[in-house]
Amino acid sequence: MFLRKAAIRPVPKYAVVQEAAIDALEMELEGDDDGLQGALDAGYRDLDRRQPHLAEWLAEQVSGRSDELAQSLGYFLAVAVFLAFREAFPRRLGQVDEGGLRMALDTLSTDEQLRADDPLEVLDSDDVVAMGQPVVLEYVQHHLSEALEQVGEAANLDELDRIYRAILVEVIALSHAVEGPPGEANRAMA
Repeated sequence: MFLRKAAIRPVPKYAVVQEAAIDALEMELEGDDDGLQGALDAGYRDLDRRQPHLAEWLAEQVSGRSDELAQSLGYFLAVAVFLAFREAFPRRLGQVDEGGLRMALDTLSTDEQLRADDPLEVLDSDDVVAMGQPVVLEYVQHHLSEALEQVGEAANLDELDRIYRAILVEVIALSHAVEGPPGEANRAMA
């Protein structure tokens, strides 16, 4: 698809999460509620250890929600997205520092503003993120849709929208924290 404009940088091909990583994630998170909670807690500890800046920011975004559904969905998705990237790039996922987090926040905000200011724009910023990380965004949107179906009209859409936006920032930040495979920089410069 041709983009007229976008502030969100394209995701390098070497940083795109493949379906196999999501399949492995789903296997890791399978099981009863206790097994799922244990896997999520372990995943969160690993997120906090490997991505301290991102984990702290995500915790602020998720724990600040008054709606229990938004809070539990945010926790689940924040950890699941990290685990998908960790599975896909076990040795090449670098740490998101404060600058990387700020870049992700700023580019999403700028992209949202560009789209809001153009009456002819048909894509939303999450569509642009989905073009770069289609498998991850499909997973996120699937779980968001399931949560909405469970609660119906009782859903606090503003809270869920804030969670979704936080997860978009996480996806952008992690996408650009993936280091190229050995020799990738040399091929890019040739």
